[in-house]
Amino acid sequence: MGADYSEFCHAGATFRVEYSPLPTGVELLSVTFTPPEPLDNPPVIFIPGLASVIENFRETVIELTRHHTVIYLETREKRSARITAKHTFTVADVTSDIVHFAGMRFPAGSEYVMAGYSLGATVIAEAFPLLENKPGRVVLIEPNISFPFQGWLLFLARAARVIYHPIKPFLKWYLRRFRINLAEDYEMYRINCRILDSAEPVRIGAAIRHLSGYRMDGCLREISVPAVVVVASKDKFHSHDEGMEIARQIMGAGYIDLSDNKRTHSAEMGRIIGDFISSQAQIPSQADQLWQDIS
Repeated sequence: MGADYSEFCHAGATFRVEYSPLPTGVELLSVTFTPPEPLDNPPVIFIPGLASVIENFRETVIELTRHHTVIYLETREKRSARITAKHTFTVADVTSDIVHFAGMRFPAGSEYVMAGYSLGATVIAEAFPLLENKPGRVVLIEPNISFPFQGWLLFLARAARVIYHPIKPFLKWYLRRFRINLAEDYEMYRINCRILDSAEPVRIGAAIRHLSGYRMDGCLREISVPAVVVVASKDKFHSHDEGMEIARQIMGAGYIDLSDNKRTHSAEMGRIIGDFISSQAQIPSQADQLWQDIS
């Protein structure tokens, strides 16, 4: 484990990199960041989005590691995961990994919090009813009810092994030209470029195909702990309406619109998570009431 994650640590924090073999046959890489002073704050399992990389969450993780142990967990479609050719990438598959990992890391009586972005947020919602030891709080950042990939992308995904690298410049151009308003959310472009540059072609192609048929159904009403849903209304990749609907279906959930991905991937996001964990209320201290836009 020679990777250096010190650039994601708050001053004085340390990190440990390890693989966790799961009953699903997958081995997931996790990085555990420990704050400089022992605190009573519960640890946070942080699950990134589809094929995302830790560089996208640098400022958030640094802020969180000021006061919290953070377990940054990479899901099975990431290049780091140890899998076989038989493994698939449905939401149910990824959820099963998360349930096993949380059960191994936090047995009955252990306190912890779960926070995730996009696919990571979706699998947290799906995992909640299946977890024997529930997290004390959950933070869902730009969660998805569905993954409506366009038909041409699904077609290209079938040949990803062969065409991925040749068409990568086209994909970046397409993002700039048609999918992302660079003036409003330039960070989303940078995030996607990092993902495209680091993704494993076969896995990302298969994941796109396997996720495309997903539709969330029923799990949200099972979430029985304080929860907050964070959206970015200027983000064209994640549905603002879906985020609102997810918040409505979780009993007593808080809802915050941070407008763009610069904010959802910033130190501000880390502070919101930290304040939510430590607040006696069921919403972050920055929000005066449910459904309030703090932008």
